[in-house]
Amino acid sequence: MGPMAPLTRRAVLALGGLAATGLLAPHASADAAPATGGRLPRQVRRAGSPTDLERHDRDNLLVVVTKDRPLDPVDYAPDDLVDWRDPDYQLRAEVADQLSDLFDAAQEEGHRLRVISGYRSHETQRETYDYWVRTTGRKAADATSARPGHSEHQTGLAVDLDNDKGTCYLDQCFGDTAEGRWLAEEAHRFGFVISYPEGQRERTGYTYEPWHVRYVGPTVAGDMHREGFLLLEDYLAAEALRPALRRPGRARPV
Repeated sequence: MGPMAPLTRRAVLALGGLAATGLLAPHASADAAPATGGRLPRQVRRAGSPTDLERHDRDNLLVVVTKDRPLDPVDYAPDDLVDWRDPDYQLRAEVADQLSDLFDAAQEEGHRLRVISGYRSHETQRETYDYWVRTTGRKAADATSARPGHSEHQTGLAVDLDNDKGTCYLDQCFGDTAEGRWLAEEAHRFGFVISYPEGQRERTGYTYEPWHVRYVGPTVAGDMHREGFLLLEDYLAAEALRPALRRPGRARPV
């Protein structure tokens, strides 16, 4: 075999994101509204005012991808990516906006968070997954890293977080830190859920990752928190069975 091609800088940064995710491929929505630069005051969003993605791009926002459900197309890339306070990390515009509010709220309560992985292209995810296969073997890699085309990071909706101490960097002990506990309790207020909760490996295919959160919008994240849903697919299945409870203007999930 020839020498291994060097990883790109963004791929090296992404290696930290063992948090593979499984999210299904968003299909571009013809009527999706372009992201706007302005932000509603945090208290208005919390009061129930829908965000742009909730109003205009719900199918992509709530699309579910797993190890068996790849993105479609597999090389999908969002068209509204923005830098997250650092050109090394990108997220969809609304996600970056809401994450800023989350960071501000955390800091107000004495918790300092940092981003360690954001959007990953199909190519970056391929390099990341291949690295872990070479390093740990395919079986171990599949427990912690998504195959290219099967990652929530590729949607621009997922982000891996850490505290500023780095003592539990990409480690399950992050869930026991003050920042990890705060994130688990408060992330829903800003539209984020933990994609790979504790005790759900048989369902998700991934080990517990308290550092990996995925944006689903404040409405669904709030519903999931109040109703006790751990996984988005379970929430969507229950919602599909109770159309009378669906909010006006909300599209039926696919």
